[in-house]
Amino acid sequence: MATRPSPEDGAGDAPVPSTSSSASRDPGTTLARRKKLSIDYLLEGESVRTNPYLRAFASSALSETMRADPNYKSWANINGKVLRKEIAEASAAAARVPAAIAKARDGDARGDGGRPRGRKNAPAATPTPTALDATARGDGDDAGDPLGDGAGVVIFDLCSGKGFTSLLLAHRYPKARVFMVDKCAKMNLKHLDSLAGRVSFSAADLYARDVEVLIRDALAEHGANGSCIVGVHLCGDLSRRAVELFIACGVDGLVLSPCCLVRELNAGKRPRGRFGYGVASLARRSNVDAYKLWCVFLFNHIRVAMDATTGDGGDDDGVGGDGAAAAAEAEAAAEAEAEAEARGGRRRRRVDLNWDEDMISEKCAFLCASRGSVLCEPCA
Repeated sequence: MATRPSPEDGAGDAPVPSTSSSASRDPGTTLARRKKLSIDYLLEGESVRTNPYLRAFASSALSETMRADPNYKSWANINGKVLRKEIAEASAAAARVPAAIAKARDGDARGDGGRPRGRKNAPAATPTPTALDATARGDGDDAGDPLGDGAGVVIFDLCSGKGFTSLLLAHRYPKARVFMVDKCAKMNLKHLDSLAGRVSFSAADLYARDVEVLIRDALAEHGANGSCIVGVHLCGDLSRRAVELFIACGVDGLVLSPCCLVRELNAGKRPRGRFGYGVASLARRSNVDAYKLWCVFLFNHIRVAMDATTGDGGDDDGVGGDGAAAAAEAEAAAEAEAEAEARGGRRRRRVDLNWDEDMISEKCAFLCASRGSVLCEPCA
């Protein structure tokens, strides 16, 4: 299984540390006396003034924690370009989590880039700096956030890598439980020692039955007030698997940023069926961007899968037809759902597809889904 690329941190073959041990501190280490790290240069640079996610991070308590706590050194001293990208990607995902959960529980939909209520056919939008600041700051003190301090909230960071998204969410919601899942166990996760009891790591294949068991158990124990699956730059069929887990386990919200398309293999070598096959060739025939078409394909897959009582579309026979028409169909479907909600009819399960240019990545799409309860038809 492919996993999110991890920054080079010199972990070598060192085993993953326990998340239950206490963080060790060096009281003699101070910002004034130590050698400057990548994070110091980042905070002094131009990007924190021009990118809203980096600007919010620079003003956060988390940025100071990462500079002062030696357990975070593998993050604080990675390549500056990688650090900027990780912060922006994690912040973009984290900013969409509150609304993904709140929509499922019929609450205030802040921060996810969804359609503003009351605006017919309003386009999906990127969260504004105001909406994302509280989450990116990681201060856990925004009274307007529907998740509050995260009490009774559980979040699953799939294909987490070293888990900057988990790190940011744990600081924003200090009473939430965050579960990182990644197939690679040979990573430097020393920073989790400083998050013991709040963030846990499981080395597991996302397709393993154990992952579904982990999610269900964590929901029962920690998710009384909300739950969300987050996947940042999941490769190929892993995006489908995240959708499958979201639906099968009854998680409230899904925040998914897809990455590369499914790798097409000959019949005898296909481990997961033909889901997503034909997207690249359809994009070429239709003269549309392959990544955009892949995201539209996933958008429609989520809508269909959420309306189905069984299955996840895993045995789908690929795609055909016209790519431009598929994109137009997805936009029309989103507008129809917005119109239905504006009319006050039976609430539809909500799925948004939006793009975030502040993410510092060419692959900057987000699919945000909320399970949602079905409400009665309004009285005449």
